[in-house]
Amino acid sequence: MSEQDRRQYFRIDQRVSLELKVISEAEIDIHPNPTQFDVSPNFLLLSELQEMDAESSHLLRKISEKDNNISSLLKIMHNKMERIAQAIASSEMTIGNAAIQEVNLSEGGVQFRHNESFEEGCFLSVKLIFPESCLGLLIYAQCIRSERMGDGSYLTGAEFVKMPESCRMILARQIFESQARQRKKQAEQATEED
Repeated sequence: MSEQDRRQYFRIDQRVSLELKVISEAEIDIHPNPTQFDVSPNFLLLSELQEMDAESSHLLRKISEKDNNISSLLKIMHNKMERIAQAIASSEMTIGNAAIQEVNLSEGGVQFRHNESFEEGCFLSVKLIFPESCLGLLIYAQCIRSERMGDGSYLTGAEFVKMPESCRMILARQIFESQARQRKKQAEQATEED
């Protein structure tokens, strides 16, 4: 992906839990989805439900055009299932060995600080958890840079590779929601200052 292509994505600073494992390119070919982390069956629950939401939203709009009562009932049932899933996911969501840190995130990749250097071009298996929403994603990435910083850490940039469309959509939604929260917070701060 060229520098210009990377710049077309919206970027946000986001607090996440990030775990990384260096892998071979062959592992990506063998396993289309990362298998390098031990995760509970509920780890990807909310992500899978969000994927289903995206698939069903068009149908829900069509139903609401024909019958508002059925549409309202389906929305209530959806919200109920979402709350149950969030309760299950949050009770089982463990951060593990990875500390929560601020990263710069887009649909195309992630930039973060790490205490070890990664070889440019190496492939990574990434476990990404959004603590606020209890969403977890397993994604492959390729290191595009790892620069030593003054404090001894390494500023690392990784580009997502062979990412399923469902993961891209979830990342896009997380970025959109984070931007909306930031705008709301800025608006509230501006109101308080007036």
